[in-house]
Amino acid sequence: MSDTGAVVSDQRPSGSWRRALEWWYRPVVTSRTWVALASLAVGMLWSFVIFVGALVSMTITVALCFAVVGVVLIVPTFALIDAMVGVERRRASWVGPPVPRRPLRTVPPGSSRRWIRGLTTRLVDPERWRQVGFIAAYAIVAPVLLALGLAPWVVLVGLVVGYASAPGSIDLLGLVAAVGFAGAAPRITIGVAGVARSFVAWFLGPDEAAELQGRVDELAGQRTLILDAVAAERRRIERDLHDGVQQQLVALGIDIGRAKGRLGDDPGTAGELLDDALVKVRRAIGELRVIGRGLHPAVLEDRGLDAAVSAVVADAPIPITVETAPDLDVPDDVAATAYYVVSEAVANVLKHARARTASIRILETTGASGSRALQVAVHDDGRGGADPAGGTGLAGIRARVEGIDGSLRVDSPPGGPTTLVAMLPLRRPLPPPS
Repeated sequence: MSDTGAVVSDQRPSGSWRRALEWWYRPVVTSRTWVALASLAVGMLWSFVIFVGALVSMTITVALCFAVVGVVLIVPTFALIDAMVGVERRRASWVGPPVPRRPLRTVPPGSSRRWIRGLTTRLVDPERWRQVGFIAAYAIVAPVLLALGLAPWVVLVGLVVGYASAPGSIDLLGLVAAVGFAGAAPRITIGVAGVARSFVAWFLGPDEAAELQGRVDELAGQRTLILDAVAAERRRIERDLHDGVQQQLVALGIDIGRAKGRLGDDPGTAGELLDDALVKVRRAIGELRVIGRGLHPAVLEDRGLDAAVSAVVADAPIPITVETAPDLDVPDDVAATAYYVVSEAVANVLKHARARTASIRILETTGASGSRALQVAVHDDGRGGADPAGGTGLAGIRARVEGIDGSLRVDSPPGGPTTLVAMLPLRRPLPPPS
């Protein structure tokens, strides 16, 4: 037993050292290191290209401005600069996520004297001059970053070549330093490449304060849309109650009063009136169930989204197929929104599309940002021409979808078919506070 324990104790340190050595020297053989080094090299070459391109184009434009021809070249010059820095933004994906575009000023559509406004907008836009400043600064910074990224490899190669050419001229400490520096060199290169990407992102990426302000404006717009949708839904419910259930209850009261008056003199007529009253009661109860189902169906909580959607199309006069991914696990707000999208979309199909068939697909997919999302697609072979700006139905759907940070796309050319696709982000609800 003691010998076995000794063997195990002797093997543990060797395994730990092996894992430590593998971790330390792994960056030498991974593609990430050499891609980072290539990114620095290409960045230096590209900085020279865009600097020369911007300098030549701006010089020609300024020189020809005295002949009025240069005024025409202002817009193409800024477009060339924007395209060149756009290449650098996309190239940042070599060592990390691509840098998003910094918003530039644009001319609103339909404005008078659009050419002159486009010219003045570009000249006074600070973000476009920020791009020019980036090109000038990057021409200086890119060679420095490449030198910093290459420096550890130059030192490493110098130590190895010096020891190989004259093994006796270097002491053991220098050899150990060279061996250890072989694991540090790729890490330094990767770090310098990250600094280069951060430099590009600071110049060309969106400003955090502007992003936060844009997000606040977006949320304020979503809040307005949700309030409008809630108000429209409240008016619809009031109209349905007033025009449907209330009228039936009034007629029911009249029939019961007439039956009460004839109960002693004409029992047969009183019985007929009571039978009519019973029919009207059942009809009113049915309409109340429909209104209540539109608010929040009980089947959605009891049996899930698949059963709730199937109940929506159960009484449809045209065949509507439902395809739902098995074992869907979505938060309650996403399930309620998906049900609302399907209900409103099916109602629009039955009222306006003149379709012969329709289909509904609900599945889990990946959103634009790479996160999980629920895709709700409603397709019909109707006449098409659906416009979200032309009515309250699609506008209400868009408001509900954007209220949970989703997106809506409607493809409905004249003549059909129509496809409505809602992307609903899937977020896990926060755990209850302890």
